[in-house]
Amino acid sequence: VPAGGTHEPIDPVRFLGNRSSGRQGVAVARAAADRGADVTLITAHVEEAVRADAVHPHVTIVSVGTAAELSEAVTRASDDADVVVMAAAVADYRPASAAERKLSKEDGRLTAIELVENDDIVAGLVAARRSGQTIVGFAAETAADAADLRERGIRKRRRKGVDLLAVNDVGEGRGFERPDNALLIVGPGDEVVAEASGTKREVADALWDAIASQRTTGR
Repeated sequence: VPAGGTHEPIDPVRFLGNRSSGRQGVAVARAAADRGADVTLITAHVEEAVRADAVHPHVTIVSVGTAAELSEAVTRASDDADVVVMAAAVADYRPASAAERKLSKEDGRLTAIELVENDDIVAGLVAARRSGQTIVGFAAETAADAADLRERGIRKRRRKGVDLLAVNDVGEGRGFERPDNALLIVGPGDEVVAEASGTKREVADALWDAIASQRTTGR
């Protein structure tokens, strides 16, 4: 279970990042461990107070920083995993190069930063998926309404090729940096197989119910 948000360095002081706290991924990892699973939780810039909620005899915690580091750790951990829940918020782009020293206004280089696209970690997981392995993606969207959120989730699940896609509406006061969350879980056949809202632990339990059902019935 990757969790948190990657940071892509611009210089020793600045980075490109996002608002993910990692709380949902941590809740997913802990819920799995409480059900008896052995879990590798890969955290990207998750505060210690949040990460502490995942402490469990069956949870191994690995810390990473950038998308490239996360990709390497996920690839390694997924080799023998039955389920991968890609709950981390991975930066889509990174600076083409990171300055060795802090950039200043005098340099004139902060007005334009060349970006390059990071590898699609989920696409790599899907391409390497073993028979019997379940890949679950996450999508944070800013949708116009519930119907738009559903359609965005359907399109992304098709595009990514994951078994299940958990999609949530984010923005001011929703999703990120909050103790609660709400998810639509989209499965094969463009079907919303579950909806969940409540604390992030309650949402995590609903997600694992959907994963267990998918692994048992294929739906």
